[in-house]
Amino acid sequence: MEQLELWPRESLSAGELVLVIAEVRNLYWHIRNTRRGMHDARRRRIYRKIEAEKKRLLLAGVSKREILDLLRCFRAGRCCEKGCLDCSDRVAELRYPI
Repeated sequence: MEQLELWPRESLSAGELVLVIAEVRNLYWHIRNTRRGMHDARRRRIYRKIEAEKKRLLLAGVSKREILDLLRCFRAGRCCEKGCLDCSDRVAELRYPI
């Protein structure tokens, strides 16, 4: 069974992908460093921004598994697994393709 595309997917260049990943990393930093209970409205607003960026990555063709691995690394504050989209070797490959 093949899914039909109703509209063309937005493709992200390597540079745009790096910028989206950096933006999501920055948003998760803000979530980790805001106090629960005091800044709940701010945290919800940040989660909504992250949701928009996740949707953008999905529509650009990034697999759901890669996005979930990436978010796991950001929540932990460090890279949990080699090979996620934010690992230093993958980022260097995206920035400077051979």
